[in-house]
Amino acid sequence: MTQLSAESRKPWRRAIRLDIEPTKVRLIIKFLFRSLTILGDSCIILTAAIAADMYDSGLNSLEESPKLAYVVFPTYLVAGWSLRAYHIPTLRIASASVQSALLSLAAATGLSLLAALTFKVVSNFSWEETLLFLSFSVVGLAIFRWAIAMGPLRRGEQIEARVVLLGDESVIANRDRSVATMINVRARGWRPIETDPNFLNDLSLAVAGADRIVLSFRTFKEQHEWARLLGQIGLEAELLEPGLAGLKPLALRYLDSTPTLVVSARPLTFGKRALKRAFDLTLVFLAAPVIVPLVAVLVILIRMDSQGSAFFVQRRIGTNNQYFNCVKFRTMRVDLADATGNRLTERNDPRVTRLGHFLRHTSLDELPQLWNVLMGDMSLVGPRPHALGASAEGALYWEVVPGYWQRHSIKPGVTGLAQVRGFRGPTEKRIDIESRVAADLEYIRTWSLWVDMKILFRTLSVLVHSNAF
Repeated sequence: MTQLSAESRKPWRRAIRLDIEPTKVRLIIKFLFRSLTILGDSCIILTAAIAADMYDSGLNSLEESPKLAYVVFPTYLVAGWSLRAYHIPTLRIASASVQSALLSLAAATGLSLLAALTFKVVSNFSWEETLLFLSFSVVGLAIFRWAIAMGPLRRGEQIEARVVLLGDESVIANRDRSVATMINVRARGWRPIETDPNFLNDLSLAVAGADRIVLSFRTFKEQHEWARLLGQIGLEAELLEPGLAGLKPLALRYLDSTPTLVVSARPLTFGKRALKRAFDLTLVFLAAPVIVPLVAVLVILIRMDSQGSAFFVQRRIGTNNQYFNCVKFRTMRVDLADATGNRLTERNDPRVTRLGHFLRHTSLDELPQLWNVLMGDMSLVGPRPHALGASAEGALYWEVVPGYWQRHSIKPGVTGLAQVRGFRGPTEKRIDIESRVAADLEYIRTWSLWVDMKILFRTLSVLVHSNAF
């Protein structure tokens, strides 16, 4: 057993004691931020309740009734604590902080309504006042949480204590030392052994109060030994793996007993994809009584206008770059139709039929794609599917735009963000397709059901477009 003299250990202890003071400061800062957030949430919810109460009372003179808002308030605080809405890692990220607050409000409202149903007092509530309260609370909480995350909590290292145990200085020679306390275990003569209580005591004191303990060693053997030791003495540790930085791992999973790193994922979770699909099907079925007769009339008119099928089927690139057959109304003469899309449609294109000009100008030629939506090949909103031969300045789209294939990570749409921004018509210049792909990728990054609704609404104003020919 390695014994250390009292003299040799004293300087370490003095240094360790000095290191503890900043940790205490961080703990105080974290406590103050949590307290500030709890106080802010409380003030917002109570203010929303009082404002809704006063507004409702000013509108009518009904008898005083139970206020659901005041029941929600204490339940919100309990739900928020349970859902980690007051943890520093949550508060530091604006989206996570706002989401946790609104989720806590939803949970508290649901529990309060359940209690009201149980005691049969729901009929006595003022629903107008309750809706006002919830609206005020949602807006207030969102603004407050965003301001906290983007303001004092933006620099997380100021309140998060980090300790890095490293095998030698070269491992993180180029890393910013201000973000963590570096402890060179070799310089201190530490080895991951469990038979030396003096070493274990010094190690525990050195990392006391740390929010994160990071292990930085070159060899797998050292990583394994130090990770095993810290796990046995009840400390949480992480492995620093600079080589994986380019992959940006998302999660750790297992294949049987072998760990695997998740390095990519779908842009939309299963729940979001299911919600988007349900939204698409609902609108298609609701519109069917109007769409089906309209399609029937247009089929007859197309057949009367020119020979050939009323529909034009073209192979296009769909979800995850799989081909699918995109259905449109035929707007060109059969003998001049371009199945691959190599030739862009021009203004006053001689290939386009008389009725075809009208259909293309009013975007009615896209109407049959609702069948693609019904079959699951497309969505109402998404990146527009391109023909295989489409090009800009003589080059295929994927040769022009880096990252072009990312736009196919979700279902293509009948309309999309690029279309409502006016990016329609031929792609004669590189900027034409670059602008569309940029809008498509922005849509994928920021998707929500509300975004789909806004795009569908805005589509009504661009159905007739000067570039639609």
